[in-house]
Amino acid sequence: MTGALDQAQKTPWRYGFLNLMRRVDAQLCDTPAGSIWQPRMEKFRLGQTPTMTFAPREIAQVSWQDGRLHLSLYSLGLWGPNGPLPLHYTELALNRSESRHDPTLVHFSNIFHHRWLTQFWQAWRSAQSAGGGLDKPEHDRFAFYIASLSGQDLRESAESPLSDHVRLSASAHLVRESRNPDGLAATLAHYFSVPFAVKEFALHWITVANDEVTRLGTPAQSSVLGNGALIGQAVPDMQYKFRLIIGPLTLEDYLRFLPGGNNLPVLTELVRTFIGFEYCWEIELQLKPHAAPPAVIGGAQRLGWTAWAGKAMHDRPVTGMIFEPEHGLTH
Repeated sequence: MTGALDQAQKTPWRYGFLNLMRRVDAQLCDTPAGSIWQPRMEKFRLGQTPTMTFAPREIAQVSWQDGRLHLSLYSLGLWGPNGPLPLHYTELALNRSESRHDPTLVHFSNIFHHRWLTQFWQAWRSAQSAGGGLDKPEHDRFAFYIASLSGQDLRESAESPLSDHVRLSASAHLVRESRNPDGLAATLAHYFSVPFAVKEFALHWITVANDEVTRLGTPAQSSVLGNGALIGQAVPDMQYKFRLIIGPLTLEDYLRFLPGGNNLPVLTELVRTFIGFEYCWEIELQLKPHAAPPAVIGGAQRLGWTAWAGKAMHDRPVTGMIFEPEHGLTH
Protein backbone atom coordinates (compact mmCIF):
# COMPACT_ATOMS: atom_id res chain seq x y z
CA MET A 1 0.00 0.00 0.00
CA THR A 2 1.32 3.43 -0.83
CA GLY A 3 1.80 6.12 1.78
CA ALA A 4 -0.69 8.57 0.26
CA LEU A 5 -3.50 6.00 0.04
CA ASP A 6 -2.75 4.84 3.57
CA GLN A 7 -2.98 8.44 4.78
CA ALA A 8 -6.26 8.92 2.91
CA GLN A 9 -7.87 6.25 5.10
CA LYS A 10 -7.05 8.27 8.21
CA THR A 11 -7.73 11.78 6.90
CA PRO A 12 -10.03 11.53 3.85
CA TRP A 13 -11.07 15.20 4.19
CA ARG A 14 -7.60 16.29 3.06
CA TYR A 15 -8.05 14.83 -0.42
CA GLY A 16 -10.22 15.56 -3.42
CA PHE A 17 -11.69 12.98 -5.75
CA LEU A 18 -9.59 13.83 -8.81
CA ASN A 19 -6.42 14.15 -6.78
CA LEU A 20 -6.92 10.77 -5.14
CA MET A 21 -7.98 9.10 -8.39
CA ARG A 22 -4.78 10.28 -10.03
CA ARG A 23 -2.82 8.45 -7.33
CA VAL A 24 -4.97 5.36 -7.72
CA ASP A 25 -4.56 5.40 -11.49
CA ALA A 26 -0.79 5.87 -11.31
CA GLN A 27 0.00 3.46 -8.48
CA LEU A 28 -2.59 0.69 -8.66
CA CYS A 29 -3.59 0.38 -12.32
CA ASP A 30 -1.52 -1.14 -15.11
CA THR A 31 -3.91 0.33 -17.69
CA PRO A 32 -5.84 3.62 -17.42
CA ALA A 33 -8.49 3.45 -14.72
CA GLY A 34 -11.90 2.53 -16.10
CA SER A 35 -10.58 1.03 -19.35
CA ILE A 36 -11.11 -2.61 -18.32
CA TRP A 37 -14.32 -4.10 -19.74
CA GLN A 38 -15.09 -6.08 -16.58
CA PRO A 39 -15.05 -3.89 -13.43
CA ARG A 40 -14.49 -6.93 -11.21
CA MET A 41 -10.97 -7.15 -12.65
CA GLU A 42 -10.07 -3.64 -11.48
CA LYS A 43 -8.12 -3.05 -8.28
CA PHE A 44 -10.48 -0.40 -6.97
CA ARG A 45 -14.19 0.32 -6.60
CA LEU A 46 -15.97 3.67 -6.59
CA GLY A 47 -19.28 4.45 -4.92
CA GLN A 48 -21.32 6.98 -2.97
CA THR A 49 -22.31 7.13 0.69
CA PRO A 50 -25.95 8.32 0.98
CA THR A 51 -26.52 11.33 3.23
CA MET A 52 -29.41 13.75 3.80
CA THR A 53 -27.11 16.75 4.27
CA PHE A 54 -25.10 18.73 1.78
CA ALA A 55 -21.71 17.17 1.18
CA PRO A 56 -19.16 18.49 3.70
CA ARG A 57 -16.31 17.17 1.54
CA GLU A 58 -15.78 15.02 -1.55
CA ILE A 59 -14.30 11.85 -0.01
CA ALA A 60 -16.50 10.03 2.51
CA GLN A 61 -14.16 7.15 3.30
CA VAL A 62 -11.30 5.08 1.90
CA SER A 63 -10.87 1.43 2.83
CA TRP A 64 -9.32 -1.82 1.66
CA GLN A 65 -11.55 -4.87 1.29
CA ASP A 66 -10.30 -8.20 -0.03
CA GLY A 67 -7.22 -6.56 -1.52
CA ARG A 68 -9.25 -3.95 -3.41
CA LEU A 69 -9.40 -0.22 -2.68
CA HIS A 70 -12.90 1.11 -2.00
CA LEU A 71 -13.36 4.83 -2.48
CA SER A 72 -16.71 6.31 -1.42
CA LEU A 73 -17.84 9.88 -2.12
CA TYR A 74 -20.43 12.18 -0.60
CA SER A 75 -21.27 13.84 -3.91
CA LEU A 76 -21.24 13.23 -7.68
CA GLY A 77 -23.80 10.45 -7.37
CA LEU A 78 -27.52 9.66 -7.22
CA TRP A 79 -28.02 10.34 -3.50
CA GLY A 80 -28.29 13.47 -1.41
CA PRO A 81 -29.66 17.00 -1.88
CA ASN A 82 -27.45 17.48 -4.94
CA GLY A 83 -28.36 14.16 -6.54
CA PRO A 84 -30.85 13.73 -9.39
CA LEU A 85 -33.20 11.41 -7.44
CA PRO A 86 -35.96 12.74 -5.16
CA LEU A 87 -34.72 13.11 -1.61
CA HIS A 88 -36.96 10.40 -0.21
CA TYR A 89 -35.00 7.80 -2.19
CA THR A 90 -31.88 8.88 -0.33
CA GLU A 91 -33.81 8.59 2.93
CA LEU A 92 -34.90 5.07 1.97
CA ALA A 93 -31.36 3.96 1.11
CA LEU A 94 -29.94 5.57 4.26
CA ASN A 95 -32.61 3.99 6.49
CA ARG A 96 -32.05 0.50 5.08
CA SER A 97 -28.28 0.84 5.38
CA GLU A 98 -28.08 2.37 8.85
CA SER A 99 -31.19 1.10 10.68
CA ARG A 100 -31.60 -2.33 9.13
CA HIS A 101 -27.95 -2.98 8.25
CA ASP A 102 -29.03 -3.81 4.72
CA PRO A 103 -26.72 -2.09 2.21
CA THR A 104 -28.21 -3.91 -0.78
CA LEU A 105 -29.71 -0.79 -2.36
CA VAL A 106 -26.49 1.19 -1.84
CA HIS A 107 -24.38 -1.60 -3.32
CA PHE A 108 -26.71 -1.88 -6.29
CA SER A 109 -26.44 1.85 -6.99
CA ASN A 110 -22.66 1.63 -6.73
CA ILE A 111 -22.64 -0.54 -9.85
CA PHE A 112 -23.71 2.56 -11.77
CA HIS A 113 -21.67 4.93 -9.62
CA HIS A 114 -18.47 3.05 -10.42
CA ARG A 115 -19.15 3.20 -14.14
CA TRP A 116 -20.13 6.87 -14.13
CA LEU A 117 -17.26 8.02 -11.90
CA THR A 118 -14.61 6.17 -13.92
CA GLN A 119 -15.98 7.74 -17.10
CA PHE A 120 -15.90 11.14 -15.42
CA TRP A 121 -12.29 10.50 -14.40
CA GLN A 122 -11.31 9.46 -17.93
CA ALA A 123 -12.87 12.60 -19.41
CA TRP A 124 -10.92 14.79 -16.97
CA ARG A 125 -7.71 12.83 -17.46
CA SER A 126 -7.79 13.10 -21.26
CA ALA A 127 -7.75 16.90 -21.01
CA GLN A 128 -4.94 17.16 -18.47
CA SER A 129 -1.22 17.22 -19.19
CA ALA A 130 -0.17 16.11 -15.70
CA GLY A 131 -2.87 13.52 -15.05
CA GLY A 132 -2.64 12.13 -18.57
CA GLY A 133 0.89 12.36 -19.86
CA LEU A 134 3.22 12.39 -16.88
CA ASP A 135 1.76 9.44 -14.99
CA LYS A 136 1.29 7.16 -18.00
CA PRO A 137 3.14 8.54 -21.05
CA GLU A 138 2.18 5.55 -23.18
CA HIS A 139 -1.51 6.49 -22.87
CA ASP A 140 -1.06 10.24 -23.28
CA ARG A 141 -3.71 11.93 -25.45
CA PHE A 142 -3.41 15.50 -24.23
CA ALA A 143 0.04 15.91 -25.80
CA PHE A 144 -1.40 14.77 -29.14
CA TYR A 145 -4.14 17.40 -28.94
CA ILE A 146 -1.70 20.25 -28.24
CA ALA A 147 0.76 19.04 -30.87
CA SER A 148 -2.01 18.98 -33.48
CA LEU A 149 -2.94 22.58 -32.71
CA SER A 150 0.64 23.74 -33.32
CA GLY A 151 1.33 21.52 -36.35
CA GLN A 152 3.74 19.12 -34.65
CA ASP A 153 4.09 15.37 -35.02
CA LEU A 154 5.49 13.82 -31.86
CA ARG A 155 6.60 10.71 -33.76
CA GLU A 156 9.15 12.81 -35.63
CA SER A 157 10.80 13.94 -32.40
CA ALA A 158 11.52 10.48 -30.98
CA GLU A 159 15.29 10.86 -31.52
CA SER A 160 15.40 14.52 -30.50
CA PRO A 161 17.31 15.64 -27.37
CA LEU A 162 14.28 17.82 -26.63
CA SER A 163 11.42 16.24 -24.69
CA ASP A 164 7.88 16.43 -26.04
CA HIS A 165 6.64 18.52 -23.12
CA VAL A 166 9.28 21.16 -23.77
CA ARG A 167 8.10 21.47 -27.37
CA LEU A 168 4.48 21.62 -26.34
CA SER A 169 5.11 24.29 -23.71
CA ALA A 170 6.00 26.66 -26.57
CA SER A 171 2.81 25.93 -28.53
CA ALA A 172 1.36 29.37 -27.77
CA HIS A 173 4.20 30.86 -29.83
CA LEU A 174 4.49 28.07 -32.40
CA VAL A 175 0.83 28.29 -33.41
CA ARG A 176 1.44 31.76 -34.87
CA GLU A 177 2.45 32.01 -38.50
CA SER A 178 4.99 34.73 -37.68
CA ARG A 179 7.76 34.08 -35.17
CA ASN A 180 8.48 37.13 -33.05
CA PRO A 181 11.83 37.69 -31.27
CA ASP A 182 10.18 38.26 -27.89
CA GLY A 183 8.46 34.89 -28.08
CA LEU A 184 11.73 33.10 -28.85
CA ALA A 185 13.58 34.88 -26.03
CA ALA A 186 10.77 34.19 -23.55
CA THR A 187 10.60 30.49 -24.48
CA LEU A 188 14.35 29.99 -24.09
CA ALA A 189 14.56 32.00 -20.87
CA HIS A 190 11.69 29.99 -19.37
CA TYR A 191 13.36 26.66 -20.16
CA PHE A 192 16.99 27.43 -19.27
CA SER A 193 16.26 29.93 -16.45
CA VAL A 194 18.91 32.37 -17.70
CA PRO A 195 18.49 35.73 -19.50
CA PHE A 196 18.08 35.67 -23.29
CA ALA A 197 17.90 38.52 -25.79
CA VAL A 198 17.58 38.54 -29.59
CA LYS A 199 19.61 40.93 -31.72
CA GLU A 200 18.05 41.12 -35.15
CA PHE A 201 19.76 41.90 -38.47
CA ALA A 202 23.16 40.42 -37.65
CA LEU A 203 25.85 40.52 -40.35
CA HIS A 204 25.89 37.39 -42.48
CA TRP A 205 28.14 36.52 -45.42
CA ILE A 206 26.40 34.57 -48.18
CA THR A 207 28.68 32.41 -50.27
CA VAL A 208 28.25 32.96 -54.01
CA ALA A 209 27.78 29.86 -56.12
CA ASN A 210 30.90 28.89 -58.06
CA ASP A 211 29.32 29.47 -61.48
CA GLU A 212 28.21 33.00 -60.42
CA VAL A 213 31.63 34.22 -59.27
CA THR A 214 32.99 37.05 -61.43
CA ARG A 215 35.93 35.95 -63.59
CA LEU A 216 37.71 38.15 -66.11
CA GLY A 217 37.44 36.96 -69.66
CA THR A 218 34.46 34.72 -68.95
CA PRO A 219 31.32 35.60 -70.96
CA ALA A 220 28.57 35.39 -68.32
CA GLN A 221 26.02 37.61 -66.60
CA SER A 222 28.27 37.65 -63.53
CA SER A 223 30.98 39.39 -65.55
CA VAL A 224 28.88 42.39 -66.62
CA LEU A 225 29.90 45.49 -64.63
CA GLY A 226 26.92 47.12 -62.91
CA ASN A 227 24.70 44.12 -63.56
CA GLY A 228 25.98 40.90 -62.03
CA ALA A 229 29.65 41.52 -61.36
CA LEU A 230 30.83 40.93 -57.79
CA ILE A 231 34.12 41.31 -55.98
CA GLY A 232 35.01 38.21 -54.03
CA GLN A 233 33.20 34.96 -53.36
CA ALA A 234 30.72 36.17 -50.70
CA VAL A 235 28.30 39.07 -50.26
CA PRO A 236 27.21 40.71 -46.97
CA ASP A 237 23.60 40.35 -45.82
CA MET A 238 21.69 41.80 -42.86
CA GLN A 239 18.26 40.19 -43.36
CA TYR A 240 18.53 36.47 -42.71
CA LYS A 241 20.58 36.16 -39.55
CA PHE A 242 20.08 37.03 -35.88
CA ARG A 243 22.16 36.72 -32.74
CA LEU A 244 21.08 35.14 -29.46
CA ILE A 245 22.66 36.95 -26.53
CA ILE A 246 22.75 34.66 -23.50
CA GLY A 247 23.58 36.08 -20.11
CA PRO A 248 25.05 37.48 -18.03
CA LEU A 249 25.93 33.96 -16.86
CA THR A 250 27.88 32.35 -14.09
CA LEU A 251 30.93 30.40 -15.22
CA GLU A 252 29.11 27.12 -14.59
CA ASP A 253 26.20 28.12 -16.84
CA TYR A 254 28.64 29.53 -19.40
CA LEU A 255 30.36 26.14 -19.76
CA ARG A 256 27.03 24.41 -20.40
CA PHE A 257 26.42 26.53 -23.52
CA LEU A 258 29.88 26.01 -25.02
CA PRO A 259 30.39 23.46 -27.84
CA GLY A 260 30.25 20.08 -26.14
CA GLY A 261 28.14 21.44 -23.26
CA ASN A 262 24.92 19.81 -22.14
CA ASN A 263 22.69 22.76 -22.99
CA LEU A 264 23.86 23.40 -26.55
CA PRO A 265 22.11 20.44 -28.33
CA VAL A 266 18.84 21.27 -26.56
CA LEU A 267 19.19 24.97 -27.39
CA THR A 268 19.84 24.19 -31.06
CA GLU A 269 16.79 21.95 -31.24
CA LEU A 270 14.59 24.53 -29.51
CA VAL A 271 15.63 27.33 -31.86
CA ARG A 272 15.12 25.18 -34.96
CA THR A 273 11.72 24.09 -33.68
CA PHE A 274 10.76 27.73 -33.21
CA ILE A 275 12.10 29.32 -36.42
CA GLY A 276 12.57 26.40 -38.81
CA PHE A 277 15.37 26.70 -41.37
CA GLU A 278 14.55 30.11 -42.79
CA TYR A 279 17.16 32.05 -40.81
CA CYS A 280 20.78 31.65 -39.79
CA TRP A 281 21.70 32.37 -36.20
CA GLU A 282 24.63 32.62 -33.84
CA ILE A 283 25.23 32.76 -30.10
CA GLU A 284 26.94 35.40 -28.01
CA LEU A 285 27.76 34.28 -24.48
CA GLN A 286 28.13 36.87 -21.76
CA LEU A 287 29.49 36.37 -18.25
CA LYS A 288 28.84 38.28 -15.10
CA PRO A 289 31.54 40.93 -14.54
CA HIS A 290 33.57 39.01 -11.96
CA ALA A 291 32.81 35.47 -13.18
CA ALA A 292 35.41 35.46 -15.99
CA PRO A 293 38.57 33.67 -14.78
CA PRO A 294 41.85 35.41 -15.71
CA ALA A 295 44.40 33.43 -17.68
CA VAL A 296 47.07 31.86 -15.45
CA ILE A 297 50.17 30.03 -16.65
CA GLY A 298 49.68 26.36 -15.91
CA GLY A 299 45.99 26.90 -15.18
CA ALA A 300 43.07 24.83 -16.44
CA GLN A 301 41.63 27.59 -18.64
CA ARG A 302 41.27 26.93 -22.37
CA LEU A 303 42.76 29.64 -24.53
CA GLY A 304 40.04 31.37 -26.53
CA TRP A 305 37.31 29.50 -24.66
CA THR A 306 37.49 30.14 -20.92
CA ALA A 307 40.50 32.43 -20.47
CA TRP A 308 40.57 36.23 -20.23
CA ALA A 309 43.47 38.67 -19.93
CA GLY A 310 43.11 39.94 -16.39
CA LYS A 311 40.05 40.65 -14.27
CA ALA A 312 37.15 42.88 -15.28
CA MET A 313 37.56 46.43 -13.99
CA HIS A 314 33.94 47.43 -14.58
CA ASP A 315 30.42 46.20 -13.81
CA ARG A 316 29.40 45.50 -17.39
CA PRO A 317 28.92 41.91 -18.64
CA VAL A 318 32.02 40.30 -20.12
CA THR A 319 31.61 39.07 -23.71
CA GLY A 320 32.69 35.48 -24.15
CA MET A 321 32.52 33.31 -27.23
CA ILE A 322 30.51 34.17 -30.35
CA PHE A 323 29.86 31.18 -32.59
CA GLU A 324 27.36 29.46 -34.85
CA PRO A 325 26.25 26.25 -33.09
CA GLU A 326 25.50 24.48 -36.37
CA HIS A 327 28.56 25.60 -38.34
CA GLY A 328 31.39 25.93 -35.82
CA LEU A 329 33.06 28.95 -34.28
CA THR A 330 33.03 32.43 -35.82
CA HIS A 331 35.03 34.36 -33.18
